[in-house]
Amino acid sequence: MARISLQERKQKVLQIVIHHYIRTAKPVGSETIIEQYKLEVSPATVRNILAELEKEGFLTHPHTSSGRIPTDKGYRFYVDSLMNLQQLTQEEEQRIDKEYESQRMALDSVMQETSKMLSMLSHYTGFVLTPAPAVDRLKRLELVKVDRDRILAVLVTETGLIRHKIINLDQEVNSTELLAINRLLNKNVFGISVNDIGLEILKRLQQEKVKQVKYINLMEKLVQQAFALDEEGELYLEGASNILSQPDFADYEKVRNIFKVIDEKKMLCDLLEEEVRHDGVKVIIGEETPCKELQECSIVTSTYRAGDKTLGALGIIGPKRMEYSKMIALVDYFSKLINKTLNRTTNPEPRPDQQVLGRKISRK
Repeated sequence: MARISLQERKQKVLQIVIHHYIRTAKPVGSETIIEQYKLEVSPATVRNILAELEKEGFLTHPHTSSGRIPTDKGYRFYVDSLMNLQQLTQEEEQRIDKEYESQRMALDSVMQETSKMLSMLSHYTGFVLTPAPAVDRLKRLELVKVDRDRILAVLVTETGLIRHKIINLDQEVNSTELLAINRLLNKNVFGISVNDIGLEILKRLQQEKVKQVKYINLMEKLVQQAFALDEEGELYLEGASNILSQPDFADYEKVRNIFKVIDEKKMLCDLLEEEVRHDGVKVIIGEETPCKELQECSIVTSTYRAGDKTLGALGIIGPKRMEYSKMIALVDYFSKLINKTLNRTTNPEPRPDQQVLGRKISRK
């Protein structure tokens, strides 16, 4: 180490401090650096370097300890200087691949399973944000009678996502009428974006033959309610309780703020909607996030695509003291798998009566 420049020494010491702190969650002193990492320099030299790194904002130290811990700036340097990502084990890859190969269901279910696996393999909180329904294109609409004046509308989009909604009517609809309406609507809905479908389908219905006129008013009510969907995507989130097991979150106020975001989901959705605009894996560390409740966390996120269109985001939320190399590799692997799933032309079309009825929507 004596032969390298001072700047290289500082970078080496900073990397050691962050690496050791991520592993142990304990502040790192000069003795630990010299003894465990075999640096051939004096303790005084290491102490001077630690003092300089603290002065430059890369490290800080708890009041009760002489050792140092990384700051957000230090973590950012560490992440940006990662040369080689840690690889997933063969067992982990096979487990993930096997799970995806077994998925022959609605894409919503794949997304939900993805958030679970991200949480399980990272031991943090896993999430997946699906495309906003309004920008997706409709593939099929199914209307199912629930009782005399209530209809279940099941929307299947071209990306494989499913939405279902209860429609309340002020009149009774018999099964024969509902079947006729269902056929007529499906004749006109294919390929239209959900955002445009309301006006477009009503326009097409007005051009139908006279024999369909008796259904027009009823169809208008059905269409207006069926396609009044949220402009945001669905958020699947698993493993929130994993936060409680991290020593970084022993402070009750920190945990309360994090759970506030997780429970409400709206703030997290807004943050992720912004991230969908950026392709590839991204790491958001502490104060880099505009969501102040998450400034004690890091978020590793990536986007997924269908063709050349970015649809949504996935990733993990955990402490800033996380194994970034492994987490980046994990999120990147899942992103590629979802891309593959979305672009799989042989994926069989789900049956709404099997995949949707009775399934609880996960977004609050």
